[in-house]
Amino acid sequence: MTDPDILTALNAYRKGGLVIVYDADGREEESDLFLPAEACLMEHVRTMRKDGGGLIFLMVRPDVRDALGLPFMQELFPKLGREHPLFSALISDDIPYDTRSSFSVTINHRKTFTGVTDMDRAMTVREFGKLALDIPALTPAQALGRFGEHFRTPGHIPICISSDRLLETRFGHTELSCALSTMAGLSGVSVGCEMMGDDGRALPKDRAKEYARTHGIPFLEGKQIIDAWRSWDGEWKRSYVPMARKPVTVGPSPEGAGPDPGTAPEKKGVRVMATGVFDIMHPGHLHFLQRAHELGDELIVVVARDSTVESLKRHPIVNERSRREMVEALSVVDAAYLGYENDHLRMALELNTELNDIGYDQSYEPDELENELRKRGLKVRVVRMDKRTGDIEGTRQILARIKEGGGSI
Repeated sequence: MTDPDILTALNAYRKGGLVIVYDADGREEESDLFLPAEACLMEHVRTMRKDGGGLIFLMVRPDVRDALGLPFMQELFPKLGREHPLFSALISDDIPYDTRSSFSVTINHRKTFTGVTDMDRAMTVREFGKLALDIPALTPAQALGRFGEHFRTPGHIPICISSDRLLETRFGHTELSCALSTMAGLSGVSVGCEMMGDDGRALPKDRAKEYARTHGIPFLEGKQIIDAWRSWDGEWKRSYVPMARKPVTVGPSPEGAGPDPGTAPEKKGVRVMATGVFDIMHPGHLHFLQRAHELGDELIVVVARDSTVESLKRHPIVNERSRREMVEALSVVDAAYLGYENDHLRMALELNTELNDIGYDQSYEPDELENELRKRGLKVRVVRMDKRTGDIEGTRQILARIKEGGGSI
């Protein structure tokens, strides 16, 4: 980790200082004020309220989420909608910058009055951060007991919870802040606030950078945090496994768990896993997945990450999120997840598969793959699928035909 901006920001974070983070062009395109939750004081909330102007909210790392059983509100709405149709009508399935909302419950500390004053909100944020620091030493029951003892809902501080795999499947401010706090050796929980402009829109990036320079606050772009996180090899990153998907012993998902990429669903019987890129879907893909579906009781598909495809000397035409969504929409597929960037076996372990289905053109040898999985404690039968009779060679041939300017595919 050699980026001087990152090192400056981490140093400021460890001292309880503010950092400003811009997510990315083409996403929210917002700059947020970040602060370690456990360091939040009344004057920080005042700064966020006056100079930020957006929502003041907590951003929570997944291990803290697991310990407290925090749900994504988006996952609760279908259940609530059975009794209150209002919630079904309001389901947020059309977010323009992401596939899901990270919002969970809203809280106030029980010692607050209205909960909305600078003093009250600082107390709620700070005490939640302190609880997060204690969570590694607590059992889930103890953590939940402490949470209920000190906080109530609804409240004036919304909680946003990160995706399981920080900065692999989602790249929002929540994940960026959790990674920054974790690399700084802190609780993994931050408080944030979007910076708003006087024109009714998000404060432009150049003006946010000018504010940062004027006030001596480190300014980072999301890509800098993502790059630093990919090279960081700290203990938390190596050891954290979400409670919903412990390796090999995956069972029923906890109440409220949803289709977050990487979260194993409850098994229906013999679980078959198929892997691939699935760029520009064609009949060969359908043949491959149909045959895989016939081998067991359910089919889980792992879609290669953009970075993995690029390592094979080809830039994907369709991005990883869209490729996953296309695969999961197929009737023969029970669920589809994005794979890990540097470990092609890990999803087989976390999904507890009995059978791994590989395509006719994939480079793995079945025996070698079975041996690799056996070394890691999982007995899996690997089957190579046949080629669809009369099929084109795949996506590469489609691309070649397109470049040639036509021809029947």
